[in-house]
Amino acid sequence: MLLVGFDAPVEQVMYLDRFMQGHELLQAIARVNRRYTGKTRGLVVDYFGVGDRLTEALAMYSQDDIKGALINIKDELPKLDDRHRRVMNLFSEREIADISDVDACVDVLRDVELRAEFINKFAEFAESMDIILPRPEALPYIYDLKLFGFINKATANRYRDSQLNITGVGSKVKQLIDEHIIAQGVDPKVPPISILDKNFEKEVGAIKSKKTQALEMEHAARFHIEKHYNEDPAFYKKLSERLKDILDAFRDNWEALAKELEKFTQETKKGRKEDQTGLDPKIQAPFLGILIDEFGRKPEERKMKDFCEAVVDIVDHIRQEIKVVDFWRNRHAQNILRTWIINEVDDRNLVPFDKQGKLADRFVELAKALHLRLIRS
Repeated sequence: MLLVGFDAPVEQVMYLDRFMQGHELLQAIARVNRRYTGKTRGLVVDYFGVGDRLTEALAMYSQDDIKGALINIKDELPKLDDRHRRVMNLFSEREIADISDVDACVDVLRDVELRAEFINKFAEFAESMDIILPRPEALPYIYDLKLFGFINKATANRYRDSQLNITGVGSKVKQLIDEHIIAQGVDPKVPPISILDKNFEKEVGAIKSKKTQALEMEHAARFHIEKHYNEDPAFYKKLSERLKDILDAFRDNWEALAKELEKFTQETKKGRKEDQTGLDPKIQAPFLGILIDEFGRKPEERKMKDFCEAVVDIVDHIRQEIKVVDFWRNRHAQNILRTWIINEVDDRNLVPFDKQGKLADRFVELAKALHLRLIRS
């Protein structure tokens, strides 16, 4: 309890300017050792020179108890240099000699495993920078820190990767990075543009490189599909498969790929359209898509008519059931609905018996994803 400053307010820095020893010294420095959200360490600035006394005071404890309790800030300097070199090597090993070529850096980070490695190593480098700053020893690394931060943000926007964030870094480092990002014309608080945004085509068209255009559209489409997948699994599964086919067909032909992806994103943003079934494309058609998916093949005309009629009746029943207060917290009510769906599907002979349970589960999951649409329609 002594070593965590149990009776002290949360403090970050302790300045020592008089002689202290023993328990008095330990109690003093314990004031900066109390944990708090976002606080990773306390700083003791010794003006008087009581460091040796502190070593003596800690000697009364077992080595296991005090291991890592006190670290000289100078010991962080070799670690800072090593962590900086590790991040730099991620790019130099891939023939990028200058990290100011942000587009090239973002391009190599297309690889998911490499992105994960970059996230970890950049976070470690930022941690060391937060420890050393504002000491002058950190100055040679500030330019690269800002560039890494901008690469991190540009990569997060390009690939719609939420793991690429700097929320865990210290305030000093975060301020430096945010200021640099803003200076480059990017607002760190604004998420990457969606394909549903009216300015999406304009922003993509402003990009000079066809390769970068293609990558921007590819990952904007991927993000849109993943975000809305649960609202219409069958429809977005087909879109995902089609996107894969386009990417495979025009693998390194960036100009042709950009043109094809432009058409694809325009169609994707429109969503599922009304068709000959007459079902509501936002509410009923997603259930039909799952039913056809579980059926395993495109049904013939008569079977399709049976499917549509069944979907209308099942959706109407689901709509009434989920309007009950706290339905999605009531496991018993959900099981009753699931059983009803199985019986209805069985009575109508829509899919084989061994698929009825899975179909009911998928219908209930879809109903949860479309809850607001269903109860408001």
